[in-house]
Amino acid sequence: MKPSIGTVLTVVLALASFGCGDAPSSKPSGKPVVLCTTTMIADLARNLAGDHVLVRGIMKTGEDPHVYEVRPRDAQAIATADLVLINGLHLEATLAHVVEHQARGQVAALAEDPRIKTIGGGKAAAPDPHCWLNVEFFKIYTERARDALVKLDPAHAESYRKNAAAYLTQLTELHTWGREQIATVPRTQRVMVTSHDAFQYFGRAYDIDVFAVIGMSTDQQPTGRDKLRLQQMVEKRGAKALFIETSVSQALNDMVRQIAEATGARIGGTLYSDSLGAPGTEAGTYIGMFRHNVSTIVQALK
Repeated sequence: MKPSIGTVLTVVLALASFGCGDAPSSKPSGKPVVLCTTTMIADLARNLAGDHVLVRGIMKTGEDPHVYEVRPRDAQAIATADLVLINGLHLEATLAHVVEHQARGQVAALAEDPRIKTIGGGKAAAPDPHCWLNVEFFKIYTERARDALVKLDPAHAESYRKNAAAYLTQLTELHTWGREQIATVPRTQRVMVTSHDAFQYFGRAYDIDVFAVIGMSTDQQPTGRDKLRLQQMVEKRGAKALFIETSVSQALNDMVRQIAEATGARIGGTLYSDSLGAPGTEAGTYIGMFRHNVSTIVQALK
């Protein structure tokens, strides 16, 4: 996705506000700082890091990485971090330009791994970046984050490896649970419609047909043609429920509601796609978010 003139100007202002001096070499706690772009990656890092590093996140609950507006403080945070963990595959859009120009420490793009077989891409477009919605791919994120932490702080390598092994076990169990839950829905009823096209990896991993109002990036605007296309699909496939999302525009969710009203389908619930829920809630962790999504989908489609 190419940034607009406005977003490029935002990046320039963010970089200029920080200046060109060296990043501070010392941290208040004396611990290395690991900076994470999305809420999913921040939760992952906290599961692996223990007390050995400071994990900080850039995006807050509900913020959409596709259209995230870079803040001046982001440039300073990126420049002073010892390790920056990003999703990659152009998910972070404009923020990725700041990482490219300002990061002085390591940068690890967790989704950019040959073991992750991406959807889409090519000369005209970037590949689908929503790989974390397949738990098997999030296990690869975990391994890459573990290796980056070991490289950053080899004195605590054994702790990072131990924490990663425990978390990978939880993810394996989560993946198995997800497949078992989805399997309880008759195959002909496994049709889900969402606000934007974030769930293709999820659909492939758990055998669900996925459709959306717009494509992979939420900077697109829905059109009347999009609405008509989905209405016809919902009627043809007899889709029982449509889903709204937490981190997209009101316009997108409103169109999903309009399609449901026009076709007689119902809103099956709210899904988390590009952001976790608020800290302390059911969906405030990656594992909790995934369980919420699967339970909501299964209940709506049965």
